[in-house]
Amino acid sequence: MRLSVVLLIAAGAGVLFGGWLIARWALGVAVIFDSLCLGVFALQRDDGTGPVVREALETLEGVLERARAS
Repeated sequence: MRLSVVLLIAAGAGVLFGGWLIARWALGVAVIFDSLCLGVFALQRDDGTGPVVREALETLEGVLERARAS
């Protein structure tokens, strides 16, 4: 995972530097391109499942029972 993030940052820096070398308008296009790529990367990492939420205990007795059991 860390390698993917490092490579993504390095690629983004390369695109921005290349745009800066070409011209000011190319830098704007590079920023838009980087934003789109980052959005696609973030959406592809989502597996569609929500966060795991434990069931809440509603009574004090349930909490005490769970504490005694552990």
